[in-house]
Amino acid sequence: MIRSTAFVRQAERLINRNPELFGPGPLARRPAGGIGAMPPLRGLVVCASQGLAVALLGGIAYKVLIGDPQIQKIDDYYKENPPR
Repeated sequence: MIRSTAFVRQAERLINRNPELFGPGPLARRPAGGIGAMPPLRGLVVCASQGLAVALLGGIAYKVLIGDPQIQKIDDYYKENPPR
C-alpha cells in the first residue's frame, strides 16, 4: 500500500473519475449518428467523398460564375500583341 503523502493526495485529486467521460474504452461517450457513428474506414471514405464533392462543386461554380481571370488576362495580352 502506498503511504498517503502530500504528493499522492495531490495526484489523486488530478484523476477524473467521471464515468460520463471515462468509461469502458477510451471514451464512454458514443456518437449518436452521422459520420462519427460509422466504422472508421467507412467514415473516412464518406468524409473524403463529401469533401471531394464540395471541392468539385465549388470549382465548377467558380469557373462558371467568375470565369478564369488569369486566362482572360493572357488572352487579352495576345490579342494586343499577336505572335509574329
